[in-house]
Amino acid sequence: MHLPPQITLLDHAGHACLQLNTRFGTAIVALHGAHLLSWLPRGHRDVFWLSPEALPEPAAIRGGVPVCWPWFARQGQPDSAAQHGPVRNLPWQISAIHSSSDDEISLSLQPCDDGTLISAAPGLQVSLRITLGQSLNQTLQTRNLGTQPFQLTQALHSYFAVSHAAQIGIKGLTGLTYQDRLRDLAFDVQRTPFALDLACDRTYAHPEQEASVQPSHTSHSYLLLDPDWQRRIVIDTQGSQSVVVWNPGNERARKMADVPDDGWQDFFCVETSNAGPDMVVLAAGAAHSLGHTISVIS
Repeated sequence: MHLPPQITLLDHAGHACLQLNTRFGTAIVALHGAHLLSWLPRGHRDVFWLSPEALPEPAAIRGGVPVCWPWFARQGQPDSAAQHGPVRNLPWQISAIHSSSDDEISLSLQPCDDGTLISAAPGLQVSLRITLGQSLNQTLQTRNLGTQPFQLTQALHSYFAVSHAAQIGIKGLTGLTYQDRLRDLAFDVQRTPFALDLACDRTYAHPEQEASVQPSHTSHSYLLLDPDWQRRIVIDTQGSQSVVVWNPGNERARKMADVPDDGWQDFFCVETSNAGPDMVVLAAGAAHSLGHTISVIS
């Protein structure tokens, strides 16, 4: 496919990548996993963290925005299943490019299936659209082309770069029920403003929508506050009733081969998801879109 001037090929951190360029900034996408590695808005620091100790392909990339599909973690899957599903370890290819000006460009990708997806998600077709302009949008669309319903969990597993994880605040969680993976999946309610306490691995869920509201039409907003960098990151989600908040903390980070011992301080994951109780049952012939729009405010 012919690439327009706004898209260039390059090697970044050892990965074959596409760089998207607009007058508002640049983004870098690895073809391995359709993995967004970087978004550098003009006049700002990079929005995403990428581990300096990330493992080479075919291992999953640590940092940026991994695509978790068609399951999140190993929810509903055996212990032998690939963590976060197979697509983050597959090569992807360009399926469409749209650009009308220097202000915005949109790139669509689909995985190159080696038979893995046919086995993991029979009848499903997945694509990812990344749109770069003044903000950044990612939309993960799943279509069920089969004859049977499919229970889907998924996430855009964003690693946001921060000054220090212990100093970060997150608005939009107060009052929500969450499931805590660090306490044997115990349920609790976020009664006070969120702050990191050593480590965090929680799935927050919004109350169920009225039956008349289509799952793809749900929307929520979160605000990541970084006082040291004087930066606020707005995360507007679509097609999601849950958000995963994760940071391994010092002790767990030291056990991770692809995270520096003190690397936990440099990122915070606020993940747009369908996870925990927020599962999507995709009927035959149906489609669902999960997405987020990210904006930076100084």
